Amino acid sequence: MSNNGTLMQAQMLIDDEQYEKAYEMLQNAYDNMKDDAEYLEKIALVAKTLEKNEDASKYWEELVKVNPNSLIGYSELLDVYINTDKYKYYLTRAKYKVLNQQVVQAVDDYKKAINSTTEENELINARFLLAKAYEHIGKTQNAIDEYYRIIEQKDDMAIYYKLADLYCETDDRFSAINVLERGVKAFPEVKELGEYLAGLYIKEGQYDKALESARTPYTKVKAYLMNGDNAQALTLLNDNKDEKNANYFALMAEYYFNTKNWVKCRENIDKFETLSPQNPLVYQMRALVCDANDDSYGYHYNMGKCYSYKQDYELALNEYLNAHRFNPNKAEAIKEIIKINEASGDKTSLMEFYEKLVRQEPDNTFALAGLGDVYADLYEFKNALEYYEKAIKTGTASYEVYYKTGLCYEKLKDLSSAKDAYEKYLAKAPLSPDTEKLKEKLAKMDTSSSVAVSADEGFIDKIMKLFGK
Repeated sequence: MSNNGTLMQAQMLIDDEQYEKAYEMLQNAYDNMKDDAEYLEKIALVAKTLEKNEDASKYWEELVKVNPNSLIGYSELLDVYINTDKYKYYLTRAKYKVLNQQVVQAVDDYKKAINSTTEENELINARFLLAKAYEHIGKTQNAIDEYYRIIEQKDDMAIYYKLADLYCETDDRFSAINVLERGVKAFPEVKELGEYLAGLYIKEGQYDKALESARTPYTKVKAYLMNGDNAQALTLLNDNKDEKNANYFALMAEYYFNTKNWVKCRENIDKFETLSPQNPLVYQMRALVCDANDDSYGYHYNMGKCYSYKQDYELALNEYLNAHRFNPNKAEAIKEIIKINEASGDKTSLMEFYEKLVRQEPDNTFALAGLGDVYADLYEFKNALEYYEKAIKTGTASYEVYYKTGLCYEKLKDLSSAKDAYEKYLAKAPLSPDTEKLKEKLAKMDTSSSVAVSADEGFIDKIMKLFGK
């Protein structure tokens, strides 16, 4: 019998109040279904009904292991532990509160759980959960204190890593280095700790220490390059050449940057981008190359791309605007400014930069249609039509532009031109969801040459729907 079949048959017996038979059936299915949360909840409830409290407790405990988000599991265990195990009671109550998004209130229960036991594993478990709760509510220093108490009881590689992360988040690199030095001493075989420490040493300019701590050749190369030891860096890079590794090309680009070979530097940045597309570091490196060559436009444009890929759009917009100031004739920066303004809905800036882009590229369909959209949104339908028609003349306009053109003509009571635009739209988009409604509208237009047919929806609503596509 399938698992679902067993649960359905058991439920039928339960509904018929044949609890003993249901319980027997569920017990027989335990080996096959002990990892099924629905099964564990059902057998626990039947055991409780039959007052088999020890069995019920066992199944509730198994349930919260299988499904750590089971509110009913924690709720039932609270009743089990309240008179039997204070540590488990407070720990369970804290978890129950966390699931109910009452993390601040859970902190006190975690503390009570810690005070209710002397067992090392239980203390470590409760302190870890308390530290996570402190992190969640923004009490970073309290979290750090709890993590330290854990490693004072028992060294744990993951805790050293976590402490370093928290210190770095608070810009306390000195403390992060200290804790990682302790972690590396406790776990010298763990590569990740040594690499983390080496990276921080490099940021602090302690290149000799970085070389001692580094566990991979490329981290050593980075330390050599940062220290200006270019010959040693190149030797190590040549000994560890890996053209499938993006870091190899990033480091080669840095070597050529140090040696001012701009052609080779750019070539390696391009190869780095091929293996790691949309990586902000690609554009940061290009920006530095531009800066070294007194290309202010290129520096700001590439920093804008860097921030864009970091999704820091405010800083990105500022960089693109700086790039545009240095060279107003470059269309790339204008296009990036438009993208950000489209997302933010800044109509005034959109119009300004669409117009600038059209001056740079008179046949840019995207800019022409964009200007049409801005004017249509401002109810300036004649101006909107001017740009929609220009977009259509480029021969690359999307079919939506024809529909928007029709809407504008219709709003201006020019039904003949509206009809022509709609028919072209239907020819280009025969499977559009608007097809049937539009055909009905065209049929009505055929019967009236003087009275404009009212749209099924407001013009602006239609335009906004098209914008959302």
